[in-house]
Amino acid sequence: MERYVVMISLLLLVSSCRNVQPDNSLQNDRSKVAQRIKDEIKPLFRTSITATEIDFIKETDNDAFLNLKYIGQQTKEMPGGLSDEGLIDNGTYVFKALFSDDKSVQIWLHSSFGNKEKAKAYADKLTSRLGKLPSFMRNTLNHVVIHTGDHTAFAEDEGGFFVLYSDNMDTRIRNNDLEETVFHETCHVTFDLKYAKSKMWKKHQEADKTFITEYAKSKPYQEDIAETALFVYTMKTYPNRLSKEIEQWIKINIPNRYKFLEMFF
Repeated sequence: MERYVVMISLLLLVSSCRNVQPDNSLQNDRSKVAQRIKDEIKPLFRTSITATEIDFIKETDNDAFLNLKYIGQQTKEMPGGLSDEGLIDNGTYVFKALFSDDKSVQIWLHSSFGNKEKAKAYADKLTSRLGKLPSFMRNTLNHVVIHTGDHTAFAEDEGGFFVLYSDNMDTRIRNNDLEETVFHETCHVTFDLKYAKSKMWKKHQEADKTFITEYAKSKPYQEDIAETALFVYTMKTYPNRLSKEIEQWIKINIPNRYKFLEMFF
């Protein structure tokens, strides 16, 4: 009798084990993560300007520049200086660039250039690049600051200006990148205050799920608009200058930001 009871108990235990359903929650979580990784689209480039071989805006493209007028030496705030001379420069060389759309942009060159002729040489290197900007973007520029030395350009959107450095300008001219640098920095002045941190732009980013460059992805509310706009502007202004593969990638993977920015160009 005892033997019979033991056998019955073993049978019941085996039956109960067969009816236990496996816990698939961990496996499901892993599947979801794997799917997200699979679905993630990597940025197309590291950066838009220096990490591509694309000449988005060519030196030979038409521009609206007319002439350059020398205003004189004045006292100006010159942010971004690489030495200890301070923010205020008492002998800044001031020029005004005039354009065919009745727009003008002042160019402030630090007194460290030493004389008007050397300062003008770098103002001359900038004028045609400013002339290639869309008129509405050039209109947002209050002025451009140029220092001697070698450092990366940056923009001050609240002040309506950007800063360049003479040696870096020369490097970017050799690499056919100064036009794109001027466009990129002017984008900051034109778009950032109103759109870069807006709910609308964040919504477009979330819907698109990826970025055109790693630089844009690393600073989504500082660099995404300027990085993306260069591609969109080129697609709209110079059709077929980008490859069909790049244009297709943009329209498929960042359609919301593309559609927003194309309205401006």
